[in-house]
Amino acid sequence: MTAQHVDTPTEGIGRTAAPALAIATAYLDAFTSRDFETVSRYLADGFTFDGPIAHYRSAAEFIAGTRSFVERLQPIWKKVAAFGDDREALLLYDLVLTSGATQRIADHYTVRAGKIQTETILWDTYGAR
Repeated sequence: MTAQHVDTPTEGIGRTAAPALAIATAYLDAFTSRDFETVSRYLADGFTFDGPIAHYRSAAEFIAGTRSFVERLQPIWKKVAAFGDDREALLLYDLVLTSGATQRIADHYTVRAGKIQTETILWDTYGAR
């Protein structure tokens, strides 16, 4: 299963092509495709994840803990806005659930040496119930 992402028109919204943004985008493609082997290649050994309903302190813990969530996703995400530089990326996007509902996500990544060090994600948890 290959994920696709859709760039929505963002006229007037700044977007920057940058290494951290390219890594975050490729990682999100792999994540929504359920390609955990590729996901793990993007994550640093000391990767940490913080979100409204989960916190993980290693890549292995994150991958194990998110598998059931990913099963509820369609292999597509729709970019609303994206910003980045050499070390950070911020993506605002919609995930599409298997029910057809969408979930708006704000996702901040820090990247060093080509690997995601941290991911901090925010969304309205009401829609995830």
